[in-house]
Amino acid sequence: MEIDRMLCEVIEQERRLRFSRLDLDTIYAVCDEAWRQLSVMGASCYIRACVGGCVVYARCMPGASRNNEEWARRKGALCERYWRSSLHTVLAMTSQGKTLEEAGLSSVDYGFSGGSFPILLESGICVGSITVSGLSGEEDHAVVVAALGKVLGR
Repeated sequence: MEIDRMLCEVIEQERRLRFSRLDLDTIYAVCDEAWRQLSVMGASCYIRACVGGCVVYARCMPGASRNNEEWARRKGALCERYWRSSLHTVLAMTSQGKTLEEAGLSSVDYGFSGGSFPILLESGICVGSITVSGLSGEEDHAVVVAALGKVLGR
């Protein structure tokens, strides 16, 4: 099944893309790399990074809107609630036939879409999230994963 294959791939990404050492300059580098990739694509997206509940990076590309910013906030909230990518949660809930509301979550506060990836330490502790909003959920996710992979050298 396609969902199962995608879920396995996302779980592997979450295992592989962890930080042994973390500082804000590294977070900025990941977000700037996402910006470069999106610029080459001609995309209109919003990029957001949060650490410890604080927004440490926020950048709106030409053509992006308040809607993209709001989706980024909600997808980031989903990611940080479960300490896994928002796409991971979407795939897991979809495979179980569950909705956000059935999980006790409001769509006002949580975004049911891919595009937010946890900032994970090697220990597995989640300290925040990096989120892209403006493409499809899977494409947003792929941009964050590619940017993390490039900066982390993985």
